[in-house]
Amino acid sequence: MLFVNEIGEIVHGTVDRYSGAANKNIGDAFLLVWKFIKEDQYYDSQTDSIQIKNCSRVNQLADMSAISFILLVSGLKKSRKMVKYDEHVGLN
Repeated sequence: MLFVNEIGEIVHGTVDRYSGAANKNIGDAFLLVWKFIKEDQYYDSQTDSIQIKNCSRVNQLADMSAISFILLVSGLKKSRKMVKYDEHVGLN
């Protein structure tokens, strides 16, 4: 559990800084979400589905989710807390 909690600390901190939310821990994965506000959505009667507007706010949120992923991977690689797990026999 300590291993997952240390990863979770990095994941939650990064995602929160970039307007996302760590929604759920699913075993060995995290469900991360970035929600569009209601004003950025509309109903398309032709496709009978909810669509997202093409606007700068939507583009920025999408960019922040991609940046978060890159920062998460690099943050986990650089973390001093994660170094001790690199040679952990049980995890490798």
